[in-house]
Amino acid sequence: MSGYTLKIVIADDDEPICNLLSDILGTFEGVAVAGRASNGRDLLKLVKDTGPDAVFLDIQMPGLDGLSAVHQLQRQHPGVFIVFITAYPQYAAEAFNLDAVDYLIKPLNRERIARTLAKLMRFKEVRTAGGKDHRPYPGPGGSSKSGPDCRTKLTIKSGHGIIVIDTDSIFFVEKVGKKCVIHTDSGLYETSEQLSLLERKLDPARFFRCHRSFIININRVEKVLPYADRAYEVTFRNYPARVTMRREKFEAFCLMIQK
Repeated sequence: MSGYTLKIVIADDDEPICNLLSDILGTFEGVAVAGRASNGRDLLKLVKDTGPDAVFLDIQMPGLDGLSAVHQLQRQHPGVFIVFITAYPQYAAEAFNLDAVDYLIKPLNRERIARTLAKLMRFKEVRTAGGKDHRPYPGPGGSSKSGPDCRTKLTIKSGHGIIVIDTDSIFFVEKVGKKCVIHTDSGLYETSEQLSLLERKLDPARFFRCHRSFIININRVEKVLPYADRAYEVTFRNYPARVTMRREKFEAFCLMIQK
């Protein structure tokens, strides 16, 4: 297993779905299925025994259901990424409130799973890098104080220094566990600063809080399409990652881009 990039466990009481998902995941290089469970309690033990990077789990399972299992997982193993798989789109909002990386609607297909794996790989790269590949440097003139152009630059903490990011280069900001990941033209940047703080630092005329876990740059958005019950999927120009927009945010977004 140590030679693999991404270790995954699956939890679903539907054996054919488990078999299908395991087979699809097995077609991707650098991905390994470390084990399977049919209920939430077995999943918790499996995660403890195997130490996976991510869990793909159904919401409705006998005994301890998927949502309850995730609540326990986040206390016991906060570093594990969560991906829900279900036939019921109405749970999407609650799933993302639990900081799920993604929410897959059955029937499953390889293309959609590929997008999820790409997102998981990016998150793991950020975590593994631990900021080593970022390029911290002082602000203009060696000062970190905000000047007249403070809304064109975003400063985030990085160890004992800061990183300065051109806000035009940002696609979106994403809350991942207790940290935030900033997606930009030049790569990913991780910070321990809260999403609400980053939202206050960004220009409200260009950056929109479309979900409790996402802030998007409206100038980089390409499409916003219905994705699940009470949710939309946001895609960006020249960037493969996608984010979720809450249904109740859609009207405000439309008004914002018309200004």
